[in-house]
Amino acid sequence: MKTRLGCFVLSLGLFTFGCSGGETTPGNLDDTGGTGEDTGGTVDDTGTFEIGDDTSVVEDSTLGDTPTDTGPISDAPIFDVDGDTTCATTEVVAAKPPVDVILVIDQSGSMSDDIARVKANINKLSDYLKATGLDYRVVMIAKVGTTTYDMCTPPPLGGAATLCTDTTKPLRNSNPPIYRTSNQVIASTNALSLLLSTYDSTTVGIGWKDALRPEAFKAIIPITDDNSALAAASFDTSLLAKAPTGMFGTATARNYAAFPIMGSSTYPSEVKCGTTMVNNGPQYVSLVKLTGGKWFPLCATDFGPLFTDIAKSIASKVACELTVPPPPAGEVFDPGKVNVLYTPSTGGTVPIAKDDSKPCAGGANGWQYSADGKKIFLCGTACSGLKADPGGKVSVQFGCAGKPPPPPPDGGSCTPFGAACGDADACCAPLVCLPGPDGSPICRAKPPA
Repeated sequence: MKTRLGCFVLSLGLFTFGCSGGETTPGNLDDTGGTGEDTGGTVDDTGTFEIGDDTSVVEDSTLGDTPTDTGPISDAPIFDVDGDTTCATTEVVAAKPPVDVILVIDQSGSMSDDIARVKANINKLSDYLKATGLDYRVVMIAKVGTTTYDMCTPPPLGGAATLCTDTTKPLRNSNPPIYRTSNQVIASTNALSLLLSTYDSTTVGIGWKDALRPEAFKAIIPITDDNSALAAASFDTSLLAKAPTGMFGTATARNYAAFPIMGSSTYPSEVKCGTTMVNNGPQYVSLVKLTGGKWFPLCATDFGPLFTDIAKSIASKVACELTVPPPPAGEVFDPGKVNVLYTPSTGGTVPIAKDDSKPCAGGANGWQYSADGKKIFLCGTACSGLKADPGGKVSVQFGCAGKPPPPPPDGGSCTPFGAACGDADACCAPLVCLPGPDGSPICRAKPPA
């Protein structure tokens, strides 16, 4: 516990919560507040903000700090005090929205090799999602078993292999809460139709609605060398109408996207990827375009990199929408006293400017609150930079009035986070000039070795 002129800072694991001493009216997250201001002290290893010249701070030795801290530690940013001794700062890691992944696999006679590749590599999908820190779950719609055309997902994603043939266990190969099976055989062209009908089936071992979370982003992955007999638009209309209301979003704000593995060549080419493909899957192409997803070629001989690429696309889809966690009992946040920082997966810290001058889709470049104040959106180059580094983290600092991030250490000549760069440009440390999500070079974190 740290005390300071009647104000206290409470550390709870990753979250450190503070207060502003002179305020009597609680803030609320619906306010968009002001822009960030330098606040003076240093960031220590506990995430607690210390104000440089405040000698009234009482330190707890269990936190690993000392009352003699006088300068910055590591790459943490420095903020100026401006004489506000009642300021205390809360720093939290903003949570990415959870992700529910739904796979539905064509088990017709032409899919034997592809099913074998799925079995051998499906854990690459979950491994990458786990590495990014996403809270994910996986649903597998396919006949469960151990024959050539059946699905039996190996651990650690799937349950024990013996469960794949245990008819006394309706959920078979499930590994709750992370992995859920829907024991339904899928034919060449009915994957989307059966996804709809199995979702709210009342048959135990078939229905999987209870495995989803309303707040989670849904990634739908059909795997097939054929087309869908159900049109993409009809599937979309039926899926959005599913209960509970809003589970998959609305026509103007979908909470799902399609990432099929199918007969088309590498995205965005719609040409059939090989002679063994029945066709290029035009309805799946339409569904991807409708939902803003991406397709992947079933012709790939190694599904390991393919599943990793799908996981990267899913992580990128949710990278720029972050949930602000609530404070503990008795604490309030003043949204007008907020700073947002990006920590690349390779270390260092980069401040992100607040920009609520226009909507994200309208050209904003920085961060802003959602309309209800419960989320933080990253816009423009801030979003593209984070998409290129799914393992990066965004921290939200509450409690001290701020102003825009300080200028780069070289006086402003370096290129900031997420901005386009070229051979002659020098990115602000610790960033480097590398291809971004669309292949164009931007200043972003260097990938881990």
